[in-house]
Amino acid sequence: MTSPVLESPRRLAIAAVPVLGFLSTPFLPFVNGPHLWFGVPSVLVWTAIWVIGTVVALRAVETSYRRDGGDELDAAEAADTPGEAR
Repeated sequence: MTSPVLESPRRLAIAAVPVLGFLSTPFLPFVNGPHLWFGVPSVLVWTAIWVIGTVVALRAVETSYRRDGGDELDAAEAADTPGEAR
């Protein structure tokens, strides 16, 4: 079991993959050009792929966090915080 800290290097690396995909868009000639993929502009398809990739990456981060004991940590933190709506 690893650390139930949300900002672990492994989780940040997983979340960084789609961000790098989005940021690389203007530098990739096969994406940033007058090309059509499936009848739509390649940039639109590329962006849609990375939107789906973002959802997958965030789900992987959440699953990893919960597997490492994040639910218990969140419950303990919520119990220690007075005056918050639950």
